[in-house]
This record gives sequence, C-alpha cells and structure tokens, in this order.
Amino acid sequence: MNETFGIPVTPDHVLMGSEAQSKRALLTEMAGMLTSMDPDLVLEVIMAREQLGSTGMGHGVAIPHGRMKALNGPVVAVAIHEQGLDFDAIDDALVHIVVMLLVPDDDSKVHLELLAKLARLLQQDAVRTQLRQAKDAEAVVMLLLGK
Repeated sequence: MNETFGIPVTPDHVLMGSEAQSKRALLTEMAGMLTSMDPDLVLEVIMAREQLGSTGMGHGVAIPHGRMKALNGPVVAVAIHEQGLDFDAIDDALVHIVVMLLVPDDDSKVHLELLAKLARLLQQDAVRTQLRQAKDAEAVVMLLLGK
C-alpha cells in the first residue's frame, strides 16, 4: 500500500473487540470514546443521519457520519466488531467495521472528500481483512493512515 489515505484517527478513538448488541449500543460506545465532545450530542447527530437511511455500505462496513457545530476539524472513530451487528446495510450483511465521521457544520467539502476517501478505502477486500485482523488500535490507525 503506497497510497497515503490520511484518515485522521488516533488510537484512543479506536474500539477493538466491541461486544455491543445493537447498532445504537455500538454508536453509543463510540460516542463515549470522543472524550472532548458531548456523547449525547454526537449520538443525536449520528442517529438523525441514520434515520434518513442506513450508513451500512455493504461488505461488512458502515460509515455513520454527521455535521456538528463547534468542531475545529474532522473527527474519526473506528470500531471493530468481531461477531458483526445488524446495521440495516444495503446488502443485509452483518457489519464488522464501523468508521464514524464527524465534520464541522460549515465544511461540506471536507465532509464529502473524507466520506469518498473512506468509501474507496473500505471497498478494498485487503483493507477490510487487515482491519478485522488488526491486533491493536495502533495497527488500525496505521492502516487508515496508509502506512
């Protein structure tokens, strides 16, 4: 992998081995990792977007996303769920890789660019396999950075 993906994620925003029993429970867990943000507000923004249509894009991947006021830049959180969860994905497959994306309310360009970058990256079988086999949060971060 020579391409640099530059997905802005840090090890403290990676949840390995989640055992959440529902989409909402997993999203709540992920919102709780974002310690500098109000987890209730994060969940509200993400769930409002999910009401419009599932962000489960198929192949065991979901990219829940939303825009929030008072953000200085994009925030990304990742969860790996071994058993998989029903995320109402377009292919009805269980979701094992969830990448939550939050962007400033007024930055549509960055929002769309990061969504497209994540979608392209996560459509690759090899990347999905490596993410699911990652041993720790640092390995997930390195994969998403393209290193």
